[in-house]
Amino acid sequence: MNDELADRFRRETGSAHYLTAGMPGGVTRYLTELDYLIPGEEVTTVAPAGEGNMNVALRVATTRRKFILKQSRPWVAKFPQLAAPVERVLVERDFHQAIVNHRFLASHMPELLRADPANFVLLLEDLGPAGDMRSVYANDMTISRTQLTTLLQFAGELHRLRPVEFPANTALKQLNHAHIFDLPFRADNGFPLDAIYPGLAAAARPFQHDGVLRQAVARLGEQYLATGDRLIHGDFYPGSFVHVDDTVFVIDAEFAYLGLPEFDIGVLMAHLLLSRAPDKRILQIDSHYEKPAGFDAGLARKFCYVEIMRRLIGIAQLPTSLTLDERKRLLERARAGLV
Repeated sequence: MNDELADRFRRETGSAHYLTAGMPGGVTRYLTELDYLIPGEEVTTVAPAGEGNMNVALRVATTRRKFILKQSRPWVAKFPQLAAPVERVLVERDFHQAIVNHRFLASHMPELLRADPANFVLLLEDLGPAGDMRSVYANDMTISRTQLTTLLQFAGELHRLRPVEFPANTALKQLNHAHIFDLPFRADNGFPLDAIYPGLAAAARPFQHDGVLRQAVARLGEQYLATGDRLIHGDFYPGSFVHVDDTVFVIDAEFAYLGLPEFDIGVLMAHLLLSRAPDKRILQIDSHYEKPAGFDAGLARKFCYVEIMRRLIGIAQLPTSLTLDERKRLLERARAGLV
């Protein structure tokens, strides 16, 4: 399978460098060709970095340093059967460049060390062995007040940025749109929900046959696809947050575009609810997020509700410990908020 994917990658991108943890020699050859290794420096280990869905991220250690090598594919890394725009890693590059002179934002993202558009690779600062914050979905974990304060300040300062030029990111937006606003609400989507959690298919069925709900979600999807004028992260959830000691970092900005700040905040709110965060964490959004002019809290809540539904009955599942009854209650709450 790996050889087939490597051949497919080369055919579809024109790049000769299909980089994986299982082929450290290939990583060494690539870095040598890129002229990134200094004289006498040798690669010692190449290992997966995190469990991201979209891209391949490798932790590279050499005799001199450590860094993250991130490469996008013309598909979703976790689901090769799902095509995805390989150029998304270049959007992430542009996001880093857009915030690099903003002191607070830059201090809460890994440094971009090198971008290689020809091979769809970014080299990034290694923040250390800590993984992302998806552990908050476990019963005994939650985002702390301090962590959420930082994330809300990050969002507030990001949403004040209005770059004159930024990639439209249309292809990735359309892919995201399908998996948020369309496919989860289709009875014929083929998602193996019972394999994910027994009884989930039956729990999803009423929402997949709810015409009023589908119309409301479709209208919301049109707002998502519209072009805005403020820079948003586009995937602002715990899988894009890394906690290192007392500092929270934001990663994985390939979904970024000029859009609606309400989408970032709605997604964050949804994941607070999905992770059973206490009410006081939800209330922090009002007290610690500096809303840009014209911010629509009602729209943010609607984005929150559709994000809850797609995470519970869509293909982009979470490592959550929610019971079936808890999932059903969240689905009903979300539907009520959407219609």
